Amino acid sequence: MSKLSARPKSVHVTYRRMRFEFEEKGFVKHWHAGSPSISFFWDALSTAFPPGEKFFIDSARALRDLADDPQLREEIAEFCRQEGHHTAQHVKFNRMVEKQGFDVMRLQARFSAVLDRVRAHAEPLDMLAITVALEHLTAGFAEQYLDNPHVTEGADPNVVALWAWHAAEEAEHKATCFDLYQKLGGGYVRRVMVMPAAWLLLIAITLRNTRDLLAQDGPPLDPRDLARGLAYLLGRQGLISRMTPAFFAYFRPSYHPWDKDDSSLIRRWQARNARYIEATPSVASN
Repeated sequence: MSKLSARPKSVHVTYRRMRFEFEEKGFVKHWHAGSPSISFFWDALSTAFPPGEKFFIDSARALRDLADDPQLREEIAEFCRQEGHHTAQHVKFNRMVEKQGFDVMRLQARFSAVLDRVRAHAEPLDMLAITVALEHLTAGFAEQYLDNPHVTEGADPNVVALWAWHAAEEAEHKATCFDLYQKLGGGYVRRVMVMPAAWLLLIAITLRNTRDLLAQDGPPLDPRDLARGLAYLLGRQGLISRMTPAFFAYFRPSYHPWDKDDSSLIRRWQARNARYIEATPSVASN
């Protein structure tokens, strides 16, 4: 049963053109509270976005015109613009990490290789189901980033601004591809079958890339920092451990992304970060 009406009325998927201060001011290698392992986890996750966001955009665009809902088709267009701008901003971030002496392209290629294999073998609705699963993962990251102080404590505020914006828009459009999937008759079994592997692969590659960045940073590795990084991800307040309820919620037959209302987090981000939004040029009237 479709639950398209579940989205809060205050939430509108909207493209925003952004400008962040990390571009001008830069950031140190260990920008997250001086911790290599935590900083490199986020650096590693950032390498997923150029190939990942393209996969999401292609999956939605391939099936958008089959939806009989003009409002949903327009929302998908805004979703694609948001995802494209996420890529552009993370490309800037990744280039700055690269200038610090890291082989970013090798890390990004690992994500590209997996997604290219999926493209070669998956039907369009399978690709959309994978996108829905990964959008659920990014929505989980978004909720933790915006609502769990442990996740951002001690981090460079200029870098936090980038990730908080990305998180807010992931929360904002978390149901877009899900609603398209439902509109096109995508079923429960397909949706839940692809989800565990999609989550596992993204997290596994991110952790492998984190390990690579730590190795590139040079020995010796600090066991205390590694323990700190594991606690950050898997401890009682950990980023990944606190996403466990969201993982299992996805398996409910009646599940919809807006069963969890994040609209207050989105509004709070908008109130605090308006200065980063650039004015969109308008056509001058004569």
